[in-house]
Amino acid sequence: MATAEAIEREVEACLAAAMPDVDLREVVLMGAGDDAMVRVVVDHPGGVDHGVCEAVTRAMWAEGLGDRFGIEVWSPGPEPPLRVRRHYEAAVGHRVRLKVADGGGKPRTREGVLAAIGADSVSLVNDGGAREIALADIRRAYDLEPHGADA
Repeated sequence: MATAEAIEREVEACLAAAMPDVDLREVVLMGAGDDAMVRVVVDHPGGVDHGVCEAVTRAMWAEGLGDRFGIEVWSPGPEPPLRVRRHYEAAVGHRVRLKVADGGGKPRTREGVLAAIGADSVSLVNDGGAREIALADIRRAYDLEPHGADA
């Protein structure tokens, strides 16, 4: 059984080759066995419409992903996921929601303004002050103000 990280790398490589203008925002592997599903969230400079979703689905099928998984393609919606460094960099100054691993327990949700991104961590500021959070501990992240607070 392929790991979620391996599937993410496979989808990333597929889209980088077939549709380099598509921005892969999130890959979620759901279910197992014959019921396994891969949900991808993508963005596109011209927006994400049915045509973009169809083209992404076709590219994934061409790489054999559709033979192993059901495929869902979504637009990023009003709270786009942050997956790679450039997503975090674009969100500096925005309010974000992070799911953070807390020492082997259930991930905790942290919300605040993304003040900075360092080599291995982000600085999150909220009513409790500033907090450094290791990038390796972030399980999911969402930009709650993708167009900035003034938009």
